[in-house]
Amino acid sequence: MTVYLAFLLHIYQPPTQKAKVLKQVIKESYEPLFATLLNYTSTKLTFNINGSLLELLELYQEEGLLGDIRKAVFSGQIDLVGSSCYHAILPLIPKEEIIRQIELNEKLHDRILGQGAIASHGFWLPEMAYDHRVIEPLVEKNYAWSVLSSVALPTKELPQNFIPTVNGSFSTFFRNDLLSNFISFKHPTVENFFNQMLKGKNVREDSYVILAMDGETYGHHVKGLVEDFLAPLISKVQDDPDVTFAKIADLPALFKERRAVVPRSSSWSTTEEDIQRGIPFPLWSDPNNHIHNLQLLVMNHTLHLVATAQQYQKLKKFAQEETIQQKFQNSRSWLDRGLHSCQLWWASKRPWYSAEMILEGLNQLILAASEALKVILFTSEKEEEKKKAMAIFDEIFHAQKEIYLTV
Repeated sequence: MTVYLAFLLHIYQPPTQKAKVLKQVIKESYEPLFATLLNYTSTKLTFNINGSLLELLELYQEEGLLGDIRKAVFSGQIDLVGSSCYHAILPLIPKEEIIRQIELNEKLHDRILGQGAIASHGFWLPEMAYDHRVIEPLVEKNYAWSVLSSVALPTKELPQNFIPTVNGSFSTFFRNDLLSNFISFKHPTVENFFNQMLKGKNVREDSYVILAMDGETYGHHVKGLVEDFLAPLISKVQDDPDVTFAKIADLPALFKERRAVVPRSSSWSTTEEDIQRGIPFPLWSDPNNHIHNLQLLVMNHTLHLVATAQQYQKLKKFAQEETIQQKFQNSRSWLDRGLHSCQLWWASKRPWYSAEMILEGLNQLILAASEALKVILFTSEKEEEKKKAMAIFDEIFHAQKEIYLTV
């Protein structure tokens, strides 16, 4: 029997993150995490690094850390997966925005880390927020697999010796929520973790275990977890002939059987009760959360204004109009960043809440909407369309005012 232990670590910071907080996370988590991995070069892991974090590392000239990441990637020690550049919750945005977020992410990885940094054909859905309609844009962009929370499983059987597939060929691996949360929230010893992982395993059959969690868990959320757990775990795995690390992209070659599944819409923070209530993304889109409703109104109206502005910005007669082009690029850039999930998460009160994070995300969307509105007013020759754009912006303004009064 061989147990293939497949870690997927997700590291991300929102585009609004303050330098002081970023530096703290780098010192406590990212630096010791990558230093440890580079110390154990035979260890194979899978990582997601959102483009927004790479952008911040470049902005603050964190060349030492970026160098360690490049070394781990291009030596083949870690696989990087694709994602939404600014950590948007993909089921909440249109297909064209999903594709744009994917492309922005790939461009930043190629520019900052090096051409071909993302080569695994795997994809990280922010917050593991899955809905069946996200598969189509992922396949269009040449991604072949993702990892979902086990709450998305339509049955109680956690796949461990076959590959689950959706739409024929797209693989939807399922993380072991119990073991992943055991590490994140129970802070076990390596021995306790091993005992839990191997419990009930068939000694005659190969199997795999997928663990997925925030990389910031190591050292930032849980002090000492790199030194007290991860490093000893790596040493123990190296000494155990029956357990080995594997990158998730390697699993399909090791396990030949495929079984079709129909995952449930959910995230890694969704409970069974949430699913029964028909609220698959409760930390980002809860119809019973008044702030969420206002935030999503602002987001959807801003998406509409920017899409309308784009139609006019593309017209040949405006192609050389610097003011128009600059305003549109401003609106597009603010919207890309304004779709990040944190502003919604901090409004969820499950259990965390931050008026500051809510308002910082809101401000990005307001700036995007106002620049898009200017493009429409300067370029459209249809009075009816101008009135409609103004009415939409007026709704955004009133929602903004209500959010300010509420938070």
